[in-house]
Amino acid sequence: MTEFKRAFSLVWDHFTLVTPNKVQCALCSQRLSFNKNTSAMLRHLRSRHPSEAWYSNSTSGAHSSTSNSTSGVHSTFSNSIISSAGVHSSFSGTTGLNSMFTNNAAAGHHIQVRTTRQEDLDDALVNMLVKDTQPFSVVEEEGFAAFVQKLDPSYNLPNKQALKKMVGSRCEFINDNVVSQMVISDFVSLTSDMWTSIDKHSYISVTGHLVAENAQLSTFLLGISKLPENHKVIHIEEAKNQLVASWGLHSRVAAFVTENSENMVATVQKLGILQLPSFAHVLNLVIKRSMEATLELQDIRSQARAIVAFFKLNQNAEMRLAEVQGQLGRPEQKLIQEVDSRWNSSFSMLERVFDQRESVAAALSTLDTDIIPLGSADYEVIHQCLGVLGSFNQATAELASEKRVSASKVIPLVRMLKITLEKKHGAIIHPTATQLASNLQRELQTSCSMVETEPILALSALLDPRFKMLAFGNQGYAQEAVKLLTSECASLIRINPDKDDTLPPSTTGSTTPSPTSPQTSSWAMETTSVSMATSPSKSHDGGLWEMFDSKVGETQSVQSSTADAAVEVQHYLSDPYLNRVENPMHYWEKHSKVYPHLFQLARKYLSVPASSVPCERIFTKAGDVFNKKRSCLSMKTIEQIMLLNKGLV
Repeated sequence: MTEFKRAFSLVWDHFTLVTPNKVQCALCSQRLSFNKNTSAMLRHLRSRHPSEAWYSNSTSGAHSSTSNSTSGVHSTFSNSIISSAGVHSSFSGTTGLNSMFTNNAAAGHHIQVRTTRQEDLDDALVNMLVKDTQPFSVVEEEGFAAFVQKLDPSYNLPNKQALKKMVGSRCEFINDNVVSQMVISDFVSLTSDMWTSIDKHSYISVTGHLVAENAQLSTFLLGISKLPENHKVIHIEEAKNQLVASWGLHSRVAAFVTENSENMVATVQKLGILQLPSFAHVLNLVIKRSMEATLELQDIRSQARAIVAFFKLNQNAEMRLAEVQGQLGRPEQKLIQEVDSRWNSSFSMLERVFDQRESVAAALSTLDTDIIPLGSADYEVIHQCLGVLGSFNQATAELASEKRVSASKVIPLVRMLKITLEKKHGAIIHPTATQLASNLQRELQTSCSMVETEPILALSALLDPRFKMLAFGNQGYAQEAVKLLTSECASLIRINPDKDDTLPPSTTGSTTPSPTSPQTSSWAMETTSVSMATSPSKSHDGGLWEMFDSKVGETQSVQSSTADAAVEVQHYLSDPYLNRVENPMHYWEKHSKVYPHLFQLARKYLSVPASSVPCERIFTKAGDVFNKKRSCLSMKTIEQIMLLNKGLV
């Protein structure tokens, strides 16, 4: 097999087989693994040596000679991600992935690929399978093969084994780019969640989040791990540890965001990583508890659930509702069933029932059922309570749809929710709505009273140019956050003194160093302690004063770095606020050289998401992968399909 490939592949003109499993590049001497095919070598040449003469020759005809060859997938994937609309559609919204390739191009690694017709069609086929989550066996279906033959008789349809190799090659390509980003990123944030497939197996997935050097936020799937049937904390811990360790991230995790269940919190703590509760889950619990404590609203919810279930399960009733909606000139809308795990589904259910109250009542009156319709008094309660819950629904939707920066929003969101509740509480006249507002205020105070003292949230809000100190309701907490930010900035200056040249000069009136308060010392993020080199005048007293002179030098160094940090922080805080709807990363892209040390901290803290929604998106899509036609997929293949399908979310 090796001799066959060497005889017919021009790639071997640039590689030497040094061992049965290793090849060496003649252009850069790098060694690669060799698995009886030229895929890795092709990928290496196209990514590392795109301008070499081999490029225009080796792609002509080699791939089309066999239907099972996968050598062309690397080039077509590289090219299509950058310029092909077909591939871009399968990575819709994946700005993080595109930014990675932009970085490579900016660094001089231009990807200019010439592909054959066979390679283009192979690439499009893989795109279709991944995007539509179709089984590999579709290429063996007679109908599909006949359809493809009718479209292009010259196309050699690959078998499913070749498709699996193409998918694997694509995943390697994406992982290589993810690794290259993580190598130059000091910190990565993680999210994790568990889910159960249609075949009742439990899985845990982990996503990573980082801010690249070009200030673009990237989110990517680190991996999926299957859990034992009767999984316990130890199994979850092992799965998380394996996923984190496989990427070498233990010492570089800024925060691990999970739901606040005992299992998830315990496993993250055992990993020695800072755990941050998912704010979306906290908010969900706050609202669910408040609604459950409002008894009249609970009774109305139960009645509304029964009405919705009746129309959902009875086809004749659903058709009758649509007819009535047409007769009354109302929009034809189906009722929405609530989901226990998502409070906003209850909001959507009540909102739809209220909007269609006339149609629902008219339809029920013509149907043979013992379902009791809601009365006008009930609808008034729904209307008033929806008004109270409206701002919470907006906050939940904003967190779920956030694709840029979210942790920095937690403190200002909590503050705005409290202010909005206070205003509505004074304007509400219905006792049930008043009780709901009171319950929300109590639960919000219980669960979120200390968010302004949480260092990750405080620093992320402070480093968000949309919020800064205005995010805080308590100015004492705001000042503590500024002190902590100054302290971390000073540590970076001591570690990287060469980055001070872009800063305004410090003055004698600069803020003096302030020690970290006892509240923050236990949770301040780790920074490498570096002893600053000092050069006191050489002692002639036999070293009697050596320790003292050294201490003086260190103290002066600390004071100087703290003063410089205070200047950088104060200049940043005095800059105009960014419009709230703008992307804060655009600000840092422009000011990365103006505030170099704060930019490093922004990359750390603004990478932290407010919730585990990214993981939830993964397992929501995974439901399409786990079906009867894919019951025999290996864990590795499942992970590859999900990685390609979601790209970088």
